[in-house]
Amino acid sequence: MGSIIMGMILGIPENADLSGYNYIQDNIPMLIIALLAVFIASSFGEEVIYRGFLITRISEIGGNRKVWVRIAVVLSSIVFGLVHFDWGLMGIVQTGFMGLALGISYIVLNRNLWVLVFAHAYMDAILMVQMYFGVSV
Repeated sequence: MGSIIMGMILGIPENADLSGYNYIQDNIPMLIIALLAVFIASSFGEEVIYRGFLITRISEIGGNRKVWVRIAVVLSSIVFGLVHFDWGLMGIVQTGFMGLALGISYIVLNRNLWVLVFAHAYMDAILMVQMYFGVSV
């Protein structure tokens, strides 16, 4: 969704510069190492921080009332998008929308963080495998 909106506003960008990940291309051992690192740092770590911690703490400010839970989901999504600033404006918006979807899911699934960790891992794995095959994203 974020990609579509930003594409309509800014036009379709050229392929993202993923040259920093060239070491993965056609290199199975590095792909496996990168996947393990991403699963721990991004999939698990980001979900614990941005969904588990931020949403919980921000919503507690307002006594966990529905409006504060919604504010917490939106704010955590904005922060999540901004943290990905090195992916450019398109990446910020795209990850912000991804964070919004994950944040809503977190609340709908009664704050079950593991479902989100596995969903995040799935998305990260697709990205890493694309880089392994040299597919432009």
